[in-house]
Amino acid sequence: MTRSRVPSSNPPIAIGFPCDVWLAVGVFGLVAGVVVLVSTGTISDRLVWLAENYRTEASPLSEERLSDFRQAVQVWGWSGIIAGSISLTIGQSYFRSRLLILGSWLAGRLTRPLPLAADRYGGAFFLAAGCVLVFTALAHWSLTVYEDVDWFEGEDGVSEWWSVATYSAAAALASATAWKLRESHQQKLALLHLFLAAVFLVGALEEISWGQRLFDWGTPDVLSAVNQQGETTIHNVGGLNSVISRFLFWASVVGLISAAVRAFWHQHGRVTSADFIWPSLVLSPALLMILVWRMGGIWTPVNLPRLIMISFDLGPQGSEVPEVLIGLCICIYAYSNLRRARTLVRIKETRTRSDDTRTSLQ
Repeated sequence: MTRSRVPSSNPPIAIGFPCDVWLAVGVFGLVAGVVVLVSTGTISDRLVWLAENYRTEASPLSEERLSDFRQAVQVWGWSGIIAGSISLTIGQSYFRSRLLILGSWLAGRLTRPLPLAADRYGGAFFLAAGCVLVFTALAHWSLTVYEDVDWFEGEDGVSEWWSVATYSAAAALASATAWKLRESHQQKLALLHLFLAAVFLVGALEEISWGQRLFDWGTPDVLSAVNQQGETTIHNVGGLNSVISRFLFWASVVGLISAAVRAFWHQHGRVTSADFIWPSLVLSPALLMILVWRMGGIWTPVNLPRLIMISFDLGPQGSEVPEVLIGLCICIYAYSNLRRARTLVRIKETRTRSDDTRTSLQ
């Protein structure tokens, strides 16, 4: 278990692997990418064999699906070459030092250290991450297999009310966090959490169409004409739903990257104001599933997990799975921030009492 550390100053940022490691990773990426590209036909045939022999229906895959598998293998081959090239660049001392200087400067300008303990990656962390993983797997399986069960996944079903409850809880938690951050004189972070609380509240109201079905009132004509469901919601107006889907995809990517950076910083004793923005690695299973569900369109050939899910008749359908997982993520995120904000208040009060004691003794 990693020891909890409270940084006394801003330690420098470092790209934590030796140059030789980056060079080895770069060479591996280039070699693996070339091998994958050269063996595209063999690898795609193996994936097709796996899909056709282990899915519930024995009929062969369509030509379109076969093409998707071949394109996916090619994209991952080129991805290995690109990742390898980047790793080789980072392995060079000159570029490495430039990146370190730039990263340290940006971190110093955009964040400031906080007197909080670093995250610990022991039993409690893995238990929490395991619970998130189990919930993610169950949500995907149940909401895919029972997608036609109206009371479970339909309008005003269990999944929808889960979203309403979690968004509402997250709004309340974010509001409480804003109040505590204000008490600890973190004004900018307090305003950010007030904004998040408003966003979460709007999300909850959108899920119940602003109370339309609860109180049985009609949709205004101006919304009914442009809303895909004919209801009083904003997220179903025109092409806004697809915009939200793309936003969730990129938000998952950014969330996973920032969670990894946060974990790296904490391992080096760096705890900053960014912790109130960046999520914890605990959420990574849910974020990965949201990414897989929302990676579509031009990204479909890259999405091997999605292609395999479809082949097993467990492919993403609708929007309930990512919405349920978003509800889980924002609740854990908001609750974690509230705990940190309370800790800041306690530290401030302790320091104030210590200063008062020293003053009285003088």
